[in-house]
Amino acid sequence: MKDLFLKRWFFILLVVGVALAWFWPEWLRSCTAQIDPRIVVALALFLMAWGLESRHLLRSLLRPWPALWAAFVSYSAIPFLGWLGGRLLPNDDLRVGLMVITSAPCTLASAVLWTRLAGGNEATALLVVLITTATSWLVTTTWLAWSLAATVHIDTGAMMWSLVTVVLIPVGIGQLIRASPFLAQTAARRRKVLGVVSRLLVLCIILKAVVDLSDQLGERSETLSLALAVATGFLAVASHLIGLAGGFWTSKWMKFDPSEQIAVAFACSQKTLPVSLYLFMTYFKDAYPLAILPLVFYHVGQLIVDTFIADGYTNRGTGSTNKGSPPRRISSESSAEP
Repeated sequence: MKDLFLKRWFFILLVVGVALAWFWPEWLRSCTAQIDPRIVVALALFLMAWGLESRHLLRSLLRPWPALWAAFVSYSAIPFLGWLGGRLLPNDDLRVGLMVITSAPCTLASAVLWTRLAGGNEATALLVVLITTATSWLVTTTWLAWSLAATVHIDTGAMMWSLVTVVLIPVGIGQLIRASPFLAQTAARRRKVLGVVSRLLVLCIILKAVVDLSDQLGERSETLSLALAVATGFLAVASHLIGLAGGFWTSKWMKFDPSEQIAVAFACSQKTLPVSLYLFMTYFKDAYPLAILPLVFYHVGQLIVDTFIADGYTNRGTGSTNKGSPPRRISSESSAEP
């Protein structure tokens, strides 16, 4: 039981915290009301970026095609799947949420960790993270402005600038300070602490969103049916799985190395929750409170299904690890990004 908690502690806290925020929001309202999403998300992303090891990045920069292909799939096929899936949903909130999560950049940690677990090239996954994060201010904003034009008015200039200040700058600073040997070693020694703090910060944002959602729904007459919630979860997970399979098989067809195929599959299909939550809280929460559901479904879904997929690679010994070492299982010190 202790090992299970150490390995899945964030998922357990997420389930318990969301249940408390949903059924007893008054217990948390006084705390969540003090949270500024802009500051909390920027700090969480900075800590995640500071803890990301980039020493093997040069190797992927010399052969960037797998990473470029993964970034292309992440920002083309996945948002398109989100747009198609949204057209099947009768609720504007859910359509908005599905587009927000599918057009977000790649995760800052879990794509690298799941690639490592499966025996893939984690340097390629890291490069995908940096490419999609650096371009999110333009690509994510463009997708949302185009796909949601008939549903909601988006100030594209303001959204671009907010993504630059909240996403690009903190991540850039987090990676730049690793140029200092002392700060890089500090991050390596305190990786577990950095990971825990960053996840707890994102958990605070999730709880604030759920409390606000519960409050707003209490003032509205419409409710969400169980069937519609299940359909939303299915579409969110299906978008991820189709993207993962598409990234893998197209990489195989392009004759990338097996380790690169694994990296492309995970990196092109995993999406970051902190950035999605920031966009939701800043631009969509008041008008579309239910938009948070696809964000949570997609993220929890990718954590669950990718764990089984990566375990399958590990058990088969598929792929080749960096430096020829055997794949490592994710420990309590290297659990996934929230």
